Amino acid sequence: RFLFRVLADNGLNELMYKMTNHYDAPGYGFQLKYGLTTLTEQWDPSTGNSWNHFMMGQIEEWFYRSVAGIQPDIKQPGFKHTIIAPQPVGDLTYAKASYASVYGPIKVDWKKENGQFRLKVSVPANTTATVILPSDKVTVSQGEGVSLKRNKAEIGSGDYEFVCE
Repeated sequence: RFLFRVLADNGLNELMYKMTNHYDAPGYGFQLKYGLTTLTEQWDPSTGNSWNHFMMGQIEEWFYRSVAGIQPDIKQPGFKHTIIAPQPVGDLTYAKASYASVYGPIKVDWKKENGQFRLKVSVPANTTATVILPSDKVTVSQGEGVSLKRNKAEIGSGDYEFVCE
């Protein structure tokens, strides 16, 4: 569990992606080859061990927190203010996630195509967010009241779309 957070918190998301996106042992892809929907007791499910463990289940946290980029702001607990900092990695071309906060859903949908990174964000009513984009060349194609400085945008509730070159 702690390995995933240490790597992600230190900007090593490409390494995280390489660790999880292969189909030989040890790896998640290796278990997916067996059609598993839960993790096994050991990395090799063919050895007959228990097939229902949460072991190393923090990959889901990495998907939400790093790949989709939905993060709480520790200075404003409860997602009153959200940090959205998506990390496109490897050969991924899109990610889509939502988090059901007490204020309503926080949604992130990004894709890479034609040399552009497009990010759609939905922020619930009565909340704010800081969006950190992977490029300094940013245009806002949807949303009003955006305070944009280089690759960092401050936004209120509503729907937004950002395009990075």
